[in-house]
Amino acid sequence: MKELQLTISLPSLQVTIPEGELDIQYLEKFVFHLTKIIGQHVLTSILQFLDNQLRKERPRGKLSNCGKRSKYLLTLLGNISYSKHLYRDQEGNYRCLLDETLKLKPNQRTSTHYQKITGLFSYAAGSYRNAQRFLEYCYGDSLSFECIRQQVQLQGTQIQQQEEYAFDQNLTEALKPTKLTPNKSSKETIYLELDGTMIHLQKQKKKKAELKLAILHKGKEKRYSAGSSDAKKLKDKLAYAGLGPADEFMAQVSLLAEEKFQMYNHNLILVGGDRATWIKEGAKDYFPHSIYQLCPFHLKRKLTQTLSYNRSQKSQVSLLLQEGNLTEALLLLEEEKGKNAQKKDEFNDLITYLINNHEGINAVDRLKKAGLSVDTMGAIEGNIDKILANRFKKRGMSWSPSGALNLAKIGQLIINDDWDDFWPGEPEVILKQIKPKEEYHLPKEDKYDHQYFLPVLVGPHQDRSWVKQLKELISIH
Repeated sequence: MKELQLTISLPSLQVTIPEGELDIQYLEKFVFHLTKIIGQHVLTSILQFLDNQLRKERPRGKLSNCGKRSKYLLTLLGNISYSKHLYRDQEGNYRCLLDETLKLKPNQRTSTHYQKITGLFSYAAGSYRNAQRFLEYCYGDSLSFECIRQQVQLQGTQIQQQEEYAFDQNLTEALKPTKLTPNKSSKETIYLELDGTMIHLQKQKKKKAELKLAILHKGKEKRYSAGSSDAKKLKDKLAYAGLGPADEFMAQVSLLAEEKFQMYNHNLILVGGDRATWIKEGAKDYFPHSIYQLCPFHLKRKLTQTLSYNRSQKSQVSLLLQEGNLTEALLLLEEEKGKNAQKKDEFNDLITYLINNHEGINAVDRLKKAGLSVDTMGAIEGNIDKILANRFKKRGMSWSPSGALNLAKIGQLIINDDWDDFWPGEPEVILKQIKPKEEYHLPKEDKYDHQYFLPVLVGPHQDRSWVKQLKELISIH
């Protein structure tokens, strides 16, 4: 279809404001609803015009007109209804030229913009019911929370399909035979932090599953470019969520890291995590030259849980670990274990924890002492809370594996600022204001278009009765 130029006439509306209701709150809400009504009228008019235009321009003899069909669509302006022509081609297939032009899918009941807002609220609002309330509050209309949930499943499935295609492409590219050419290694450090949180499952043999999260970044930078604030944020942060097997998750993270950061061209890769085996083993398998850093938050929490009754001993053990004196710390814990037989199992667990993760204790501090410029780690715990726990672990929540993963993928795009890129691009809307039609004036030669002057109306006799009566006759007040 060629470029269209439309001139739209707005409907005439009679406005009545009740007595005593004239305040800014009432006017604001009133104008908002009035704008929606006008917008629905404009959108419906454009759709009807397009449908008629497509009917006129359709190839004759190839598409037979089968009449009109009614269509309902929920948009950001509210529910609209319009009619569209249905056609049948020479092969007997039914087609709707308007739907094809607007890129509407068969039986689509919500606009693309509304679907986009629905996915955003489904993740950010905390629950599907809250998403429904937010949509009703902001736009006046909403789908049911079950329809919103179904929209999320479709969107999450599409995101996973796009990811699988990208992973296949990256893997195929990585396996291609190439000539060995020396690459310049980057001196910039890449940080990979991993963790998981358990979520409740519904109608599954396993009652719980671990929802995993990986955070890739290039260290820390100032949050605000101007001002004296010392607040910092992660530089070029990239989040990735998954629910599958650990080995598959780590393989996907490695492909993503190579695509976004060219990981294997960096001299230093730091991998941070808690004591989970899948993190340590995955780092060795997929990032063989990386350095493992035990999460400071988890280490501190482990010490607090075991030595909460004795703060001085806890501080002493922490100091020994910071100094790299693991042997002294273990001897102190063994001595403390002998004094507290009732906490024997807790001490054994802590001692095993320290021995199994000794290479990751204070790895960043050791690198700093060696003269390397590296940032502290430990951002994963806060991101677990913000990205996953706040949405998936509220009281009473349980999930199907596919339902949890689909919503997590939406959250992943939102956190990475990729949510807009997932949706079709929007061309710039160009509006041109046209001048209103000039008022009609009588021709100058018409006798009623001339100006006449009566001296008596400005003379000294303005208080005379006959002058007053003359003014009344010609309606001068």
